[in-house]
Amino acid sequence: MFRHILVPIDDHPACDHAALHAFALNRALGGKITLLYVLEQETPLGWEAAQHRLKTLSSQARRPPTCAVVAVREHKVLEDICAYAALQGVGLIVLGIRGDGGLEDEALGKFAANLARLSALPVHLTGDQHKPFQSIPASWQTLMDLRPSERGEEGAQPSR
Repeated sequence: MFRHILVPIDDHPACDHAALHAFALNRALGGKITLLYVLEQETPLGWEAAQHRLKTLSSQARRPPTCAVVAVREHKVLEDICAYAALQGVGLIVLGIRGDGGLEDEALGKFAANLARLSALPVHLTGDQHKPFQSIPASWQTLMDLRPSERGEEGAQPSR
């Protein structure tokens, strides 16, 4: 199904979550992973930092992923990621989010929606798996306490 997974990378820690999640997906599904470092300022120091970051992330995979660096033209990050995905035959794009619901996550949600729209590929968002959300909103807890038939789920048997 998803024979080639693309993980856009930059210096944000949420990219680590995305890479680790993609590695886990790849263990289950097989196929290929590409870590694509999105370099916004093309300098020799930037290229060196990008290579180091990709090497560090790659070392956590069972099978080494393909690593690539793309220098973004004129701040067209979305277009460059989409073009790379199309050229490489990508089937899924995985992005990391912080998971705290802050402004960065909101911006990344808009970025992901635009990426899915432009690329016509599924975009999978993942947060930090080591820091799951601890509290459940009270309104959700009430629904979770109800039996399936009381929640209005189809096919549920009425309680006796």
